[in-house]
Amino acid sequence: MKRVAGRWYWRTTPTVKALGFCDEPLGDDTEKAIARARDLNAQVEAERTRRAGLEPSIIPGSVAELIGKYEASPQFAKLAPKTKQDYRLLLRRIEKVAGSKLVSSITRAWLVQGYEVVQGKSGLATANAVMRVWRILLGHACDRGMIDFSPADGMRLIGTAARTQVWTRDQVETFCAAAEKHGRPSLALAVRLALDIGQRQGDILALKWSDYDGTAFAIVQGKTKQPVRVPVTAQMQKLLSTVKRDAVQVIVSEATGRPYAKFHFVHEFSRVRALAGLPTDLQFRDLRRTAATELGAAGATDDEIRSVTGHRSRGVVAVYVQPDGRMAESAQKKRQRLSKPKR
Repeated sequence: MKRVAGRWYWRTTPTVKALGFCDEPLGDDTEKAIARARDLNAQVEAERTRRAGLEPSIIPGSVAELIGKYEASPQFAKLAPKTKQDYRLLLRRIEKVAGSKLVSSITRAWLVQGYEVVQGKSGLATANAVMRVWRILLGHACDRGMIDFSPADGMRLIGTAARTQVWTRDQVETFCAAAEKHGRPSLALAVRLALDIGQRQGDILALKWSDYDGTAFAIVQGKTKQPVRVPVTAQMQKLLSTVKRDAVQVIVSEATGRPYAKFHFVHEFSRVRALAGLPTDLQFRDLRRTAATELGAAGATDDEIRSVTGHRSRGVVAVYVQPDGRMAESAQKKRQRLSKPKR
């Protein structure tokens, strides 16, 4: 644990990070911070023990054994670091509930019941995420000869509505003003950068000054490994010229002088959003959609938008770009030009 500017943080070493853990803000309540730190330390030790193969309680043919086989598999090894981290959280959740259960005893009805329980406790999105990992696990069990067929195959999940939220320029300015006022100009810069170059949160936080040549950022996207070179607008060039380059990364926490850990950034973003009086359903990830929508409204083609956002298919771009009044007005103007009588 480390105290910075009156707040406690749980810090990880490179060795602990390799186990799938990240730095975590613990708040300003010392007792709660100590309790959470002890819990995290226990999780680290449990993971170390599990990886060392020292757990005598793992039952042959159990879900716990299956999870171990999957995490040691080439399929898991080739996943992106962020995906591995997300999967590990879900795998630990599954292992806690069903680690001792024999894989051969899992039925479709049992999975459906579990799906409904998670949905009731944690929401539909979490339930769908857990069930997708179950599908992967049970598919792996088939591949390893633990079962002959997967009871999760063909199991229907309840669809969640696609996000359509976009930021207005007023909302962007309101957030940035609140961030500046409350000592977090780094958050204002992160929001403006995300809107300007249309990248994911992880890629924004990973930006280095060496990626920037004065006119554009050269990025290899963390999720897809897609390389993109995204020019910045003239306004962003001007803003970046005023930012101190005291660190390797562009976005650095004022509290620590270091790059933001994911949980710390999410916590501070949510705090500033509340101080700004903005709705809770307005999220950082929506800035990527907003950037794509603004590009579409400006008349950019699907391929031009993809060259900025890094999306591999036009179909995904169509999901991201939200039609609005500017597009309708542009479409009608084009239509009028076409229908004008020729002289």
